[in-house]
Amino acid sequence: MLVTLTGASGFIGSYTARALHARGYRVRALVRPTSRRDHIADVVSEWVTGDQADPAVIDHLVDGVDCVIHNSVNWDARAAAEDALQSNLVGTLRLLERARSAGVKQFIFVSSVAALHEISDEWHGRITETHPTWPGGLYGAYKAAVEAYLKAYFHSHGMNTSAWRPAAVYGIDPNLRRSQWYDLIAAVRQGATIDDARGGKITHVQDVADALALAVGNDSTAGQFYALVDGYIYRQRVAEMARELTGSGARILDRTGAGPKNQFDCSKAIALFGAGGNRIALRRGEPGVRAYVSDLIKVMADSSVAPPG
Repeated sequence: MLVTLTGASGFIGSYTARALHARGYRVRALVRPTSRRDHIADVVSEWVTGDQADPAVIDHLVDGVDCVIHNSVNWDARAAAEDALQSNLVGTLRLLERARSAGVKQFIFVSSVAALHEISDEWHGRITETHPTWPGGLYGAYKAAVEAYLKAYFHSHGMNTSAWRPAAVYGIDPNLRRSQWYDLIAAVRQGATIDDARGGKITHVQDVADALALAVGNDSTAGQFYALVDGYIYRQRVAEMARELTGSGARILDRTGAGPKNQFDCSKAIALFGAGGNRIALRRGEPGVRAYVSDLIKVMADSSVAPPG
């Protein structure tokens, strides 16, 4: 089976390329002209170079493939409404329509929990995939808009469409300095004082990649949306882990709050993982974060060490 993967050289994309290859799929990878390729060269069957919004590139992406996984996003367009509209939203909808007209059976979209910003009290703090998408910014609005089209294409055309909503994704990024909490952990290693009250919902990158690969060819995901959230963690706690693992003398102020008001119910995704034999995904908790922090510290200490995966 041939799968097109956009954003293949990036963080989520590179892990997804490997997850697809591990399941025996051939990968047609969309990359920008300036994108690094060496870290996934061994798992990519075909390369397409260009922009996700270019009609000619899109035609190449959908030609003769069984599935499209759309993971790329133009991050530079997030702050400008017109750029976000043309590059991200219109480009994605054009890709969806070209895939349908070319006879591609499945379209998998990497969405985000950012599609849900305003949460109704009617859900009593337990958010399922049936909650309305009320975004709080252009990025979330883009994701929510595409999700509406995915539902329409499923019902109107019988296309196997699905959306997958990770939270803040952590893991070793091919661009090391973009790894989650990199600057925080670097500050701890240097013995700085940490005064940070922020926290957030998190997802391990391998769980996102495995979910996308598991969805390929899976009819049960047709027309469905999935929350991919492992839990919530304060940056203070991450800093404490880094201090314990490095023996740093960093002073970390206690800024732990009461925790999140709302939690995502991920039982739907967990059941899908379980059916595929995966009992770890979305259940890593703090031990998973600690293992990642340990790995990141080792890579940061020796830049010659290649990131895992």
